[in-house]
Amino acid sequence: MIDYERMQRSGPKLKAQLTRAKKQGYTAVLAACKNAIAEWNQVGAWPDNWSLWQRTLDDAAFSAGIIPPPLTDI
Repeated sequence: MIDYERMQRSGPKLKAQLTRAKKQGYTAVLAACKNAIAEWNQVGAWPDNWSLWQRTLDDAAFSAGIIPPPLTDI
């Protein structure tokens, strides 16, 4: 069952965490993605804007010279 109330509370926090991580580099972005995925799995659904995390991970990996993993493999 999807916990919509929890998603509404945690969604903005996860997005802010991702924004802060972008400034710190690939390792921070990867950690933010792992944290978001763990939260989404606890909530019971991924948000419609999940691709924002994938694009950010792709960009950070490219900057670090790393091949980015898909979010589903993290």
